[in-house]
Amino acid sequence: MDPEFFEFNTQNALVHPKLGLTDVVSVHFDWTGLPPGWSLATSFGTEDRCQSFTGLWHKVNDALFAAGDFRLQRITVAGQLLVLAIRGQWPFTDDEALDRIQKIVAAERNFWHDNGFPYYLVTLKPFDAQNGSADGSAFTNAFWLYLLQNQDFSYDVQSLLAHESFHTWNPYKMGPIPEPEESIHWFTEGFTVYYSELLLVRAGLLSVPEYVDRLNGRIFDYASSPAKNLSNQEIVARYRTDNSANQLPYVRGAITALWLDAEIRKQSKHRFSLDTVMHRLVLDSSKDPGRLLTTQRVLRTAAKYLNGEAAQTLGRYVEKGETIPVPDFPLSSCVRITVDQTPEFDLGFDRKILLAKRQVSGLNPESEAFKAGLREGQQVLGMSIHWNDVSKPVRLRVRSGDGQQIIEYLPRGKTIPVSQYHLDEETWASTPEECAFARN
Repeated sequence: MDPEFFEFNTQNALVHPKLGLTDVVSVHFDWTGLPPGWSLATSFGTEDRCQSFTGLWHKVNDALFAAGDFRLQRITVAGQLLVLAIRGQWPFTDDEALDRIQKIVAAERNFWHDNGFPYYLVTLKPFDAQNGSADGSAFTNAFWLYLLQNQDFSYDVQSLLAHESFHTWNPYKMGPIPEPEESIHWFTEGFTVYYSELLLVRAGLLSVPEYVDRLNGRIFDYASSPAKNLSNQEIVARYRTDNSANQLPYVRGAITALWLDAEIRKQSKHRFSLDTVMHRLVLDSSKDPGRLLTTQRVLRTAAKYLNGEAAQTLGRYVEKGETIPVPDFPLSSCVRITVDQTPEFDLGFDRKILLAKRQVSGLNPESEAFKAGLREGQQVLGMSIHWNDVSKPVRLRVRSGDGQQIIEYLPRGKTIPVSQYHLDEETWASTPEECAFARN
């Protein structure tokens, strides 16, 4: 809520009767009291200030509502309306933002063979903060995107757009999710991570070498995670109190999707793939909209394209947290797998105290941070840290006895063996079409 605009969703703003997610309801919204000059953009349209919806309650429960000094831009995707509601000033034009969004939305609709969207809304707004990260969330027929002021359409923003747009189908077209929703995050978030980057390749917004690098980063994050073997039940129990458990569904789920995609392609001799499973989940839900999306339902659907042993193995990976092997690359013959000695990310001192108190504490005298000149107890006045990325330097501005000092180092700790993919550079450079990804 702000004097110039508002944006909220049902769950954080609207009072309503207690309803079941699959209850059929008729709901009416009256926006006629808004200032005459305000734009209106909601999950249910932009034109009419008296809006109505009849359908399952979870569609309303997951709805988005915005109004105020938004600039409304319209474009069609396969003949269907896509609306961008944007406010603030940016390094890019409204048309440039709409073009990137249109490419990503089109790639995802092509993947799902689904253009049944008479209307879809994207809202774009600036954070007040000057540093941090972008944020987005998917809603019924919509998603919102928050960027830092002066942020451009970097890879991270495009990845976020692809991720949130993919949620239009996973999970919103696969059925309501019962509580606790964290129990299915391995699928709703992890499989979305896997596909969001893959679909950026298909949209021409991410090159094959860049994709392989990103995937290698996911594999390393999984291999080095101290929580990687938690059971799904333990993840749910620790999800809101343990950052490692909170992030694990995104990382382990993506590796699960990679393994499952490779396994289905291998067993079916490329007649089927993980794409087939995803499409089947949406199709089954269209026939029975009230059918809940649960771990068991996903596992049963995947099992239709696996032999009995592989289906049981998948269940152990998901529910018991057994270590998932990295498969041969399933999408291109130009990518091979090796086991590399890869350095772990090592800040060199206590991360929690750094973020909470802006102070160096628990400094390891064997670390690259110490070798670069960092010392215990120094006050950190500014920082640039690419978390979990050992290829980019940590840059700290600290207060020392001589005033202020800049400390810079690569946050590399001990090496561990990690399976990594490598693109055949010679083939890619001479005939990249031979390295084109499989699309089924």
